[in-house]
Amino acid sequence: MSLTDPLKNGVVSANLLTRTLGVSPATLMRRIRAEGGNVVALGRGRATRYGLRRQVTGLEAEVPVLRIDASGKPYPVGRLVVLAADETAWLPAGIVFKGLPPELADMQPSGYMGRAFPHQHSDLALPPRIADWSNDHVLVALARRGDDLAGNLIVGSESVERWFASGPIAVTRDDYPRLAAAATAGDPPGSSAGGERPKFGAYVLGRHTIVKFAGGDDLAARRWKDLLNLEELALEVLRDGGVAAVDATVLETTTHTFLELPRFDRIGARGRRAVLSLAAAHQDPSVTWARAALSLEARGLLSPEDARRLRLYEAFARLIANEDRHHHNVCVFPDFDGAGESTGGEPTRYQLAPAFDQLPMLYALTSDGQVPERTFVPPTPSADTWDVWEQAAALARTFWRRAGERASLSPGMKEIALHNFEAVTRMPAYEARKR
Repeated sequence: MSLTDPLKNGVVSANLLTRTLGVSPATLMRRIRAEGGNVVALGRGRATRYGLRRQVTGLEAEVPVLRIDASGKPYPVGRLVVLAADETAWLPAGIVFKGLPPELADMQPSGYMGRAFPHQHSDLALPPRIADWSNDHVLVALARRGDDLAGNLIVGSESVERWFASGPIAVTRDDYPRLAAAATAGDPPGSSAGGERPKFGAYVLGRHTIVKFAGGDDLAARRWKDLLNLEELALEVLRDGGVAAVDATVLETTTHTFLELPRFDRIGARGRRAVLSLAAAHQDPSVTWARAALSLEARGLLSPEDARRLRLYEAFARLIANEDRHHHNVCVFPDFDGAGESTGGEPTRYQLAPAFDQLPMLYALTSDGQVPERTFVPPTPSADTWDVWEQAAALARTFWRRAGERASLSPGMKEIALHNFEAVTRMPAYEARKR
């Protein structure tokens, strides 16, 4: 039997490999050396495992990985090797992942800006629909054009070189209509924000931002402008209530409404911070934010204070008719213990990032672009949000009341807001229980 045959189905321990091949450890080592690097040793001593190296077109045999610290300085954290059976290994630690490491998988282009990535980098010959990408395609994108993706990792020599050779290009807010036109034409500046609404990245007033926008004068455009205003308001209400939320700013021009959101994975011009979506941190998108919070807290990965805040985010979202509560709309900052950050190891703890993407998506346009007529029915608390419900309800009442008074909203949306304020005000009070 060929040495590589057992490895085609994934990484195999040294002991199992000697038994499968019917050879001694010494003979195994001779056969491995004869493979000339096709077989990768993972780990040391009795715990050594072996994987079959798989070459991906356009990638180095061992892909270097760097982190960028808060001051903008890079430092190496290992090398990534692609193996058979859709596995990858982080060297020198020898940690093996099915598919890509979660932190790298979380960086892949997605949403409105991600859809432009194959066109913007057509020389990579990636499938035109990112939904059709394999893990190999994702890794090629990261390793060759990944110099401005989310978080603080830079993957691959080409992306590293691009990062060294580039820097943020400062713009002013007066440039936003031009940048919005480019984004609408399929060439959004920036390459690292998910989400389906039109947006672009900008470095303005000394900080990196994501800018959402809506233009036009028809009913559909007016509704999106209302929602951008309501997103700013929801985050303002949370901050005023002492709850961490990004500091969003609405800017109105004669042609567009812009919502400017600072990026919390960027520090100054060149500094960065590691960030993961809740999808990567919890890896079970079927549960609610609140249930994920309890699970992470039980595993010691999230503090009781942060777990409570995430449950509050969910309760508030439900009470302001935010139906877009998927796990990519929550982020955490990973903390690493010891060498974990430099070996590809798992984070030992997460810190919850400020709230973002909080808005009443119940009133978003339908799939065929129509403005829906929908009635908000105030929800009741779940077992996971009972103890934060009254705080969330007070915040929601403030949100709907302020929305009804907001001059920048359309008359129809203000009427909806006042109706919803009355509905939330009429809800019965729920005495918080102690956990």
